[in-house]
Amino acid sequence: MEQFTFERLEKMVGEKISVALDDKTTRNIEITGVQRTNTQNKAWDSFALYLNCGDLEGGIAQGTYLFSHQKLGEAALFVSPNSEKELEVIFSRKAVQS
Repeated sequence: MEQFTFERLEKMVGEKISVALDDKTTRNIEITGVQRTNTQNKAWDSFALYLNCGDLEGGIAQGTYLFSHQKLGEAALFVSPNSEKELEVIFSRKAVQS
């Protein structure tokens, strides 16, 4: 999960990421944005990832799905639909102190 960082995902806007669906198929969806959330501070690394699932008829239901990308590897992520075309993934974790 550590490979999913704000900085890395921000550079990937416009790229496709693969998602494994409940019907055992895999589809590519577009990374459309990354935005810091209100809980971002020195102690917390917090951001939202936005994905376009408009090519999938009916969108994707809220739940956990396996995502994969050559630059990121694989990770199970919990997604929430914002609409039939947009998914949101929230990342919120303790910031690494250096």
